[in-house]
Amino acid sequence: MNKNRRNLLKFLLIGSGTLMLGKVFGSRFLTFFSGPRVENEFGNFRVTEDRKELIIYDKTGEEILIIDKGK
Repeated sequence: MNKNRRNLLKFLLIGSGTLMLGKVFGSRFLTFFSGPRVENEFGNFRVTEDRKELIIYDKTGEEILIIDKGK
């Protein structure tokens, strides 16, 4: 078998495997880096905090205020 053909097939196999793993574990992988999420419920609003931002929602679920945390 030609060496260039073998390298191409190897590249396609590794690329398709990486794509499939990204589809399966993509959303879980991103939430892993966002850190733990803390939610507090109050009477008329809800506060959600993670490693990146602090979000305040009203009782209908609409975002009122988003505060990005800097490094």
